[in-house]
Amino acid sequence: MARRARDVQYERPAAALRVPGAGVGGLRIPLRLREGPITILGGSADALVDLPPDVRGVNMSRSVAAVLEAAEGAGSLLELASSAASRLLELHEYSSYARVVVRASAFADDAAPATGLSSPSHFSAFADVGRWRDGRTVAWLGVSVLGATACPCGAELMRSASGGSCAPPCPTHMQRARVLLAARPAESTNLVDLRASALDGLSAPAHPLLKRPDEASLIHGALSNPRFAEDAFRLAALSFISRTPSFPRDGRLRVRVRSYESIHGHDVVV
Repeated sequence: MARRARDVQYERPAAALRVPGAGVGGLRIPLRLREGPITILGGSADALVDLPPDVRGVNMSRSVAAVLEAAEGAGSLLELASSAASRLLELHEYSSYARVVVRASAFADDAAPATGLSSPSHFSAFADVGRWRDGRTVAWLGVSVLGATACPCGAELMRSASGGSCAPPCPTHMQRARVLLAARPAESTNLVDLRASALDGLSAPAHPLLKRPDEASLIHGALSNPRFAEDAFRLAALSFISRTPSFPRDGRLRVRVRSYESIHGHDVVV
């Protein structure tokens, strides 16, 4: 009969130091959720717990089990991350803190600007929940959207080069840009408002299905709203505040913008 292997995770480590977070990353989850008009299909999770100085390693299977159990009954990304964080603390008796980040592909039906044709636009959604054993919780809900920005500087250069004869909208270079917008406390917002606010920061949204009249309308709209990445940052935040008047005054926003420049060999980040 084979001898039972030692549980080496419970051994004392060679260096008695606390580890603030260890666990599984990129765990794929078969999700199919509906949050209002938004459909969420598939995702991944990071599940971490802290380790005290006298415990060598995390019981990884427990972390996987916590996420999969939470995913079975979850009705939203936030519920999934919150339930998984609570379950991690139940299963890892040596830990005082757990954090779960769930990222997912999300889709919302959008109408093309001229023809009104509907198609599912993709964006990324995430929930990030940190929970302590004493009951304290920090939870973020966020989105990452893709659209276009038209450069205000390029438009002014073209206006000047034309001797002022270029009537707005003047031509300029455009590029795809990504806006990340997240809010805390997560319970005070939703994916619909977050996505709409992030898109408000861009010169124009991106659409998967466009006919020629739609392309013309989208290009004209983008050129009529030239924006720096810095503008996108400010306008996304301002839109969120306007859309969610009940958001707590002590709440927190996280905004990131990356412009994938078309005529430069680098990106612009804010």
